[in-house]
Amino acid sequence: MEKYQKIMVGIDGSEQSKLALERAIQLAKLADANILLVTVQNDAKFVALAGGASATYRMDPVMLDDSRQQIRDFLEKCTDEVKQAGIPVDAKIYYGDSKTELAEELPKKENVDLIVLGATGLNRLERVLIGSNTNYVVQNAKCDVVIVKDPADNK
Repeated sequence: MEKYQKIMVGIDGSEQSKLALERAIQLAKLADANILLVTVQNDAKFVALAGGASATYRMDPVMLDDSRQQIRDFLEKCTDEVKQAGIPVDAKIYYGDSKTELAEELPKKENVDLIVLGATGLNRLERVLIGSNTNYVVQNAKCDVVIVKDPADNK
């Protein structure tokens, strides 16, 4: 079995993505691997999640900028955490459909050999969407995938 060299972690700001990051750090230490932190933003989906707005609604540019800044800040915190663990890290924000980006495009583009994702997202509606994203990644990724569940979900 070959060692993992690059571990991609899907980051969305949720507790689940924090748990995924913790697991990725553990795995990277064991495999002496690098970590790639990624978030895939889809502004249309964000609008629907933020307020259930119709597809014709256009998000206020200030709100959109704020949401993008929040994810940049979160990625920066995550990057610092990985660096403190002594692991080489890179963080990137991509735009598009998270399912195909996480499962197909990014692993190929970034030479990823392991994907680590949280099992659910930020809120109830997003859990349905993220859950379907997670399922899509598991079914379609050409590399190994680790899904991290919250220990509280097992109680």
